[in-house]
Amino acid sequence: MADRRGLLVLGLLGLALGLFGCDSGLGGSGQCGGASDSDACVRIDRIEPVYMGVVSSNVDVTRNICTPDDPVTSTDETVLEPFTDHSVIVTISNAPLPGIGPTADTSVTLQDFSISYSLNGCPAAAIGCPPLDTLRAVPGLTVTIPPRSSVDITLPFVSLAKKFEYVSRGGSLSAFPSYTATYIIAGTDAFNNSVSVRGSAQFTIGAFNLCTR
Repeated sequence: MADRRGLLVLGLLGLALGLFGCDSGLGGSGQCGGASDSDACVRIDRIEPVYMGVVSSNVDVTRNICTPDDPVTSTDETVLEPFTDHSVIVTISNAPLPGIGPTADTSVTLQDFSISYSLNGCPAAAIGCPPLDTLRAVPGLTVTIPPRSSVDITLPFVSLAKKFEYVSRGGSLSAFPSYTATYIIAGTDAFNNSVSVRGSAQFTIGAFNLCTR
């Protein structure tokens, strides 16, 4: 068992759409079954962007001043719009390949997380749709997935620093360009074989008004 090769890895692209498979690497066209040199399948099952406790892929990059609907008669005070990091919940599962017995079970430890950004579409009315640098997510984070289990990992989606980067590079605030955040997550199995999985989610970005009044 100790000389087995790396795990078959499947990456879910988009929000639960499209599969990629490979042996200890990225890309390829393999599926979870039918791989005689692999014993397990590590897969991203879900990528769910969340902001302020609400599932949303609309990324707000500026902080508005929230005023009452009727500033003359209202007793409500003017407040700042809630503004913080936009996060994502990534669900990753670790299961044996079909037909593999219980002796093939192995845990997986993930410790390398990165996010790259690519532009999907720049509206004609947009002032700018700048490139965004790759983000190393939570250096030092280590997550272990037992065999036949799954875990939810909270990672950055578009952090405050990334929002400021978008604005400072002249990103459009009102035309709402579309980007894709691609997660590359890597680690090893219990036998020190390399494991890597990739998945992505799209988002729109700009000055969304999230004032509650």
